[in-house]
Amino acid sequence: MSIAFNSLLILDEGEFLLGSIINAVVSQVMILLRERGLQLIRDIPEEVKIISVCGDQVRIQQVLADFLLNMVRHAPSPDGWVEIQVKPSLKQNSDGTEVVLFQFRIVCPGDGLPPELVQDMFHNSRWVTQEGLGLSICRKILKLMKGEVQYIRESERCYFLIFMELPICHKGESRGN
Repeated sequence: MSIAFNSLLILDEGEFLLGSIINAVVSQVMILLRERGLQLIRDIPEEVKIISVCGDQVRIQQVLADFLLNMVRHAPSPDGWVEIQVKPSLKQNSDGTEVVLFQFRIVCPGDGLPPELVQDMFHNSRWVTQEGLGLSICRKILKLMKGEVQYIRESERCYFLIFMELPICHKGESRGN
């Protein structure tokens, strides 16, 4: 099965607070966290919560939630943990627009995702798992938004490393200025 992705998906650009997305993503995993006996650790600077950015709010939430949910599903439990970190860095493009480069890191201890799930996420062949197909779609959505994702496995933990660049929206400014 092949998905003609670029022709089917239209990104809806709008202004939103990144904090509202992060809150929605966290709410989506709370029940599963409780069921699995896991703690969620949030390492999110206060300024990130009030940054007004432009982008496809629904798709960004979908992508982050799917990566976080998969990490929660595969974290060791009970008494385990999953951590979400957000690191912003401000930059100015050559055309003068201000953007924030966000680095999201979604971490859990242990072995993390099964190898076939990671394989499904990064290779566009036949998918072995439904979750792998979902992660593959999220990776493609992220690419359409000029972002990227890596999956890194270390000796004691594993994590998704997600990069996303979003323009800053300045309230009250006219587009002509």
